[in-house]
Amino acid sequence: MLAERRDEMLSYNLRGDDVEITDNLRSYVTDQIAKLDPYFAEGVNAVAHVNLFGFKNGNVKAEITIIFPFLLLHGEASGSEYHESVAAAITHIKERIEKYQNRINEKSKVHGENGIFKDTKIDESKFKIVRKKRVPLKQMTSDEAILRMDLLGHDFYIFRDIDNGTTDIVYRRKDENYGLITTEK
Repeated sequence: MLAERRDEMLSYNLRGDDVEITDNLRSYVTDQIAKLDPYFAEGVNAVAHVNLFGFKNGNVKAEITIIFPFLLLHGEASGSEYHESVAAAITHIKERIEKYQNRINEKSKVHGENGIFKDTKIDESKFKIVRKKRVPLKQMTSDEAILRMDLLGHDFYIFRDIDNGTTDIVYRRKDENYGLITTEK
């Protein structure tokens, strides 16, 4: 089911997968999305894509994605109730906006846009790099990189793929599986 709100700077599309979108739920999502409006500068028009998922085990998930030409904001949360999942996803997005809004505004100006977010003073010391480390890139397979990552007790490992020479990263996912990020040549 799809619903839309188009009265403020940030409008939204609401879609449910195995979810009944009640008036109460639609109203709650509208109120939560409105909490993001104060962050946006005048004249910014964006659409938030809100996807709600219901699972057979009773758990639910809310995914909220706001797309700009050069930027994507995303927040998601799972729980036992739609209201708490939507609120947690909105909180996740608000925290990212608060942390990165100055950098995002600078990037938007490079792309010929005015700032997306209202100008506020952000403590830039939050972004201070406190440690730098230089590591040699060893050629290996992704399986060998996972083994080395596990032996070191790290959550990620960077390596050069032996087959194609790209710089890749293996990482441990929250679900205890592994992911692979590969770069383009």
